[in-house]
Amino acid sequence: MKENPQNKEEIKEEKTKKDEMKKGFFKKVWYSIDKIEKYAELSAEGFRRAIKYLSILVIILAIISSLVSTYRTSLEMKNIAQYINEKAPELTYNDGTLQVETEEVITDDSSNFGKVIIDTKTDSEEQINQYINQINEEENGIIILKNKLILKEVGIQGTANYDYKELFSEMGITEFDKQQIVDYLTSSDMMPIYLNLFLALLIYAFVIYFINTLCYIAIIALVGYMATWILRLKIRFVAVFNMAVYAVTLPTILNMIYLIVNAFYTFTIDYFDIMYMLVASIYVIAAVFMLKSEFNKKQGEVQKIVEVQKEVKEEMEEKERQEEENKKENKEENKNTGKKDKKKKEETKEDNTNGEEPEGSNA
Repeated sequence: MKENPQNKEEIKEEKTKKDEMKKGFFKKVWYSIDKIEKYAELSAEGFRRAIKYLSILVIILAIISSLVSTYRTSLEMKNIAQYINEKAPELTYNDGTLQVETEEVITDDSSNFGKVIIDTKTDSEEQINQYINQINEEENGIIILKNKLILKEVGIQGTANYDYKELFSEMGITEFDKQQIVDYLTSSDMMPIYLNLFLALLIYAFVIYFINTLCYIAIIALVGYMATWILRLKIRFVAVFNMAVYAVTLPTILNMIYLIVNAFYTFTIDYFDIMYMLVASIYVIAAVFMLKSEFNKKQGEVQKIVEVQKEVKEEMEEKERQEEENKKENKEENKNTGKKDKKKKEETKEDNTNGEEPEGSNA
């Protein structure tokens, strides 16, 4: 049995539409930034594809963030090695305890680390808390105690504590002196540590960025959904949510660029989160307005089609009425013609009857 050519065309057209819907990641990135009119098309691909796109976008951001953090940590390790070599007194580490050959507390202001406090003699929690309060007043700082290291970093609330025994046991180190630690911090033996740090940061960054981005998207989607109410456009919330996923593309890429630049030039952009939300919200609102415009355009086209159909219907009704009248007229004419023919026949018959002679008249 031969396949209908029309069915072939329909199948081909449907396949083309499906192929158009399946877009690659980088094409979606381009559409998300430069083709706002495509947002409805991207949203139509569904929630699952939108989340898949978001996951890829976030994992790229997490990779860049982790690489930058690992790179900055490696620079800090080299700076620490240089600082220890040039300014630190002789020191020894053995089985979780660090000893510095000085009786006085060492306090220094470093351009790389901020305030540095070295005290390997004290066990007083009150004294340690005073040191913590001092570095909390700075952007960053380091407290070196006999059994742990306390760090205060830029942009991070509070301090981070690192126990020597836990830290060095993971590296397989039980003892060292000043020169050994300087050599170790600048050697290739640090690469496994940096790799482990990168993997740990990658998992952490992906989870945090993904959750934060979802929160941003939910707020942006609410803004877009409110715009649909104002414009009286009936769209499901999930469709607006999908558009919000693609709307965060440009802010996320800007965040990536910010992280990369910040790896080499340390600076802070104030109100970055507000800018992030604002840019994405503008994209979603613009997409909603385009949908409304497209809807009005299609509604106008439908109205024109309705008017044309109405005109055609009126013409057909007029034509039918005319045909009906013509039929009635023809019927009347046929009726009148029949009457005339009948009358004529009767008259002819009468004439014939009057013209005949009665039988026997010649007798």
